[in-house]
Amino acid sequence: MLLPIGTGGLVTTVDGRGPYRVADAPKLAASLLAVHAGRIPIDETHSTDLAAPEGRPAPARGWVTATEVRADGIYGQVEWSASGTALMRDKSYRFISPVLIHDKSGAVLDLPRASLTNTPNLHGMAALNSQQENDSMDLLAQLRKLLGMADDADAEAVMAKVKSMCGTDTSMNAIATAAGLKAGATGEQIVQAVTALSTASNRDAATTISALQSEVRELGTRLATVTSTAARERATAFIDNAIREGRVGVKPMREHYISRHAASAEAAADVEKEIGAMPKLGPSVVPAGTPPELKDGKVALNSEQKNIAAMLGVSEDDYAKTLASEAAAS
Repeated sequence: MLLPIGTGGLVTTVDGRGPYRVADAPKLAASLLAVHAGRIPIDETHSTDLAAPEGRPAPARGWVTATEVRADGIYGQVEWSASGTALMRDKSYRFISPVLIHDKSGAVLDLPRASLTNTPNLHGMAALNSQQENDSMDLLAQLRKLLGMADDADAEAVMAKVKSMCGTDTSMNAIATAAGLKAGATGEQIVQAVTALSTASNRDAATTISALQSEVRELGTRLATVTSTAARERATAFIDNAIREGRVGVKPMREHYISRHAASAEAAADVEKEIGAMPKLGPSVVPAGTPPELKDGKVALNSEQKNIAAMLGVSEDDYAKTLASEAAAS
């Protein structure tokens, strides 16, 4: 529950402020996400208003991603962060405390954020944990419907059906939807949602949720491992080929470039563009038969090498160090 609404649209407070009024609850609920780019933050003990102005941390513990009007007020579907999920699991807070924007007459215009609290100022707030338990008890019924199973199918039968589907996009989307998320949600988001629901008192539903959580985590881990390994292999192949081509400065920075390339598709494109601009100067970067010049035990650049350094836009000292590194590594 984000905002309790009483008879006649009244919103009353414990400390006597207000009362406030909601003239059109469906219109207000629909406007909230549109005004705030589809995500309303939920912080902890109003840290955004109290801690942030003093330069202290005020992280969001969750984000409202959908709203719904019910008989007793406006409710929100929350995407909890990892820390928010832990707070829900531990039942650290019982209520949501919304921040309201209103005009001089008390008409509620906006709800830009909300906070986890144990002392709500609004009358009629529904407890968080009771709502989670209701959601969890409904989960098994939702799974039966999504999987096309009979209404009397028990948790074991539902779990067997889910296991038979695991590893497909359809199964992941079905689990995401049953957990209250949109199709296409990431494995981590599904795990967080299922973890939050696993605190429910309904034993069959809790057992099913725990098993689903394990399946989703295993799928996510396998996918992350495969993706990371493939990215590393592509990065290694590209960098080693650049070294074979004699791209200047790549060999002593091999591990650095491989790590950057494997980090993401964007990083890989940047590295390939950067290395592609490097000239192919051969492993020694010195004309055949001309050894590096030495001065006081250090590599000294000849005239051709000085011209190369100028062309690359690097200092002569840095270029000399690169030559020394490549000579030592060859």
